[in-house]
Amino acid sequence: MILEEIETRAEAILKKAGVTSLPVPVEEIAEKYQIRISRAPHKDFSGMLIRKDGRALIGVNNSEAEVRQRFTIAHELGHFFLHPNQDAFVDYRDNKNGIMRTQREKQANMFAAALLMPRKLLSKDFKAIAKNGFSDDELHELARRYNVSEDAIRFRLINLNVLALS
Repeated sequence: MILEEIETRAEAILKKAGVTSLPVPVEEIAEKYQIRISRAPHKDFSGMLIRKDGRALIGVNNSEAEVRQRFTIAHELGHFFLHPNQDAFVDYRDNKNGIMRTQREKQANMFAAALLMPRKLLSKDFKAIAKNGFSDDELHELARRYNVSEDAIRFRLINLNVLALS
C-alpha cells in the first residue's frame, strides 16, 4: 500500500465521520465505527488493537502524554482500516528489544499522521503561519492546533515536502 492510498483512505474516513474542525476527534471516529477504547498504564506497550466476533477494542497506555495517546489511537485505527485480516496488533514502546518496524507498522504510522494532520488543512495552515518564516514558535503553534507532538508535526511537514530536513 502506497502513501497516496493511505492518504486517500484517511481523507475518506474524516469525510465520512463529518470531521470539519481541529484537533481531529480520534475518539469520536473510533466510536462512530463502534471501536471501544480502554486505557490503562503499561510499561511495555503504547497501544493495541484486538478484533473478535465483529467487535474491536483499542487499548491505550494512559501513562503516556495525551498527544502520544491520540497518535496511538490513530495508529490503531490505521491497523483497523488498513489491515482487516489480522485480529491483533500490539505496539511496543520505543521499539524496545530491537523489534524492527514492519511494513504494516509504517503504514499505520502514515495513516495516523494523515488522520490527525490532514494534508490539505496542514498545508494551508503551514502556508498561512509561515508567511514570514518558520521557527520553533510556529512549529509549537501548529502542534498545539492539531494536538500532536512537535516531532509528529515536523515529520508530517517534512513528509508532505513543505518543510526541509534540518
